[in-house]
Amino acid sequence: MNEIIDIYSDACMGNADAMAFMLSFHAYCHLIDDVVDGDVERSDENLFKILMHANALYSTPFYLSNAWRLQPVIASITSTYADSVAWEKSDVKWKRDVADIIRMCGNDMITTIAWIVGGWPHMRSISLRLREAAYHSQHQI
Repeated sequence: MNEIIDIYSDACMGNADAMAFMLSFHAYCHLIDDVVDGDVERSDENLFKILMHANALYSTPFYLSNAWRLQPVIASITSTYADSVAWEKSDVKWKRDVADIIRMCGNDMITTIAWIVGGWPHMRSISLRLREAAYHSQHQI
């Protein structure tokens, strides 16, 4: 996890508002994933917790300043994550294989933030490092 946080920090280039948004987004995604995966009970209180986290996330200064850039990325990530959930238990192996990869779509937010704060070259300097670290954090190799 420390490697991921180091990459997040590099992606933000010292922008504290970007880092606060990124860490909140990371936590938000994991709250949702924990409920979807059954690691946390599906309850009213857990739903309210997620909704209030979303309220705080979408009220951060970085989001408010960049909502027009971030909103379509959030929609795309949400759709891709929903696709991964739909296919993760498929009887068709290739669908399970695709689901295993696309479930890490939240990383698109990190590369988007890198692009916002540092442009295309900075985004590219983060992208492959992030994908490799994220893959290894999810798979025992």
